[in-house]
Amino acid sequence: MKKVLQTASKYIFAVFGIAVLALLMSLTYSALARIFPDSLINRMWGLVMFDIAAMCWALAFVFTSESTGQYASSAIGFIVAFIGTLGMVAAEVILSSGQIEAGDIGQWMTYGFIIVTALHAALLYAHEATAPDIHEKINVGIARGEIVTTAIKQATNELDQEKASLAVTIHRDIVSQVKRDLGLEEADPNMPFLPKDRTYQQTAMPILKNPYDQEQSKEPTYHPIGGWTCLGCGNSNPQHAAKCEKCGKELGETPRPFQDRPEYMA
Repeated sequence: MKKVLQTASKYIFAVFGIAVLALLMSLTYSALARIFPDSLINRMWGLVMFDIAAMCWALAFVFTSESTGQYASSAIGFIVAFIGTLGMVAAEVILSSGQIEAGDIGQWMTYGFIIVTALHAALLYAHEATAPDIHEKINVGIARGEIVTTAIKQATNELDQEKASLAVTIHRDIVSQVKRDLGLEEADPNMPFLPKDRTYQQTAMPILKNPYDQEQSKEPTYHPIGGWTCLGCGNSNPQHAAKCEKCGKELGETPRPFQDRPEYMA
């Protein structure tokens, strides 16, 4: 019997909830009829701004919110819709009872409808803008824009500082081109777009010394496999010998491997 009552209570509570929502929607619809007496469509859209909006924001808070901003906007939207619904219900009850003077209630109902509609529109945009992926795109886009703006400013400042030197270079090229076009300056026959008397500076590549070439060195030579060769007596010594084993002459410091010596690398 207890299980039967538990199951029945669920259905009874569901019916009760539907009845409460239906009552709220009915009173809200009657209040909207006072604002839009000649437009059924506007009354139906008004229900979306109050009763239906409260349910939608509650569902969004529970199921579709993923960030703090979305949770906040959903909660605020539910509060706005719920308070707006209660306000409309209270105004309709007061106006229908006739026991209290209407006063400016109708005017405040109109203002309340406008305020609730504006808040719902703003909160809807805020809910979408605070989604994690949209929020990331907005922040990254702003940071990228700031970087580009800073780069443009730095380039502009550098060009302002070098304006004179750059202008001189362009000036010389323009004058030279005009002289060649007028035949006042003889052009290079091999390269007609350059003047003939222009000189070019060539830089010779340095000749790298081979550390193992005995003809270029009068010092004791070293071979990575055979070791030291003393020029005094021609005796071959071990790789790590400091002095010649035969004549006792200083051989020098054992050089590093060839690949570790950048001065001999091409």
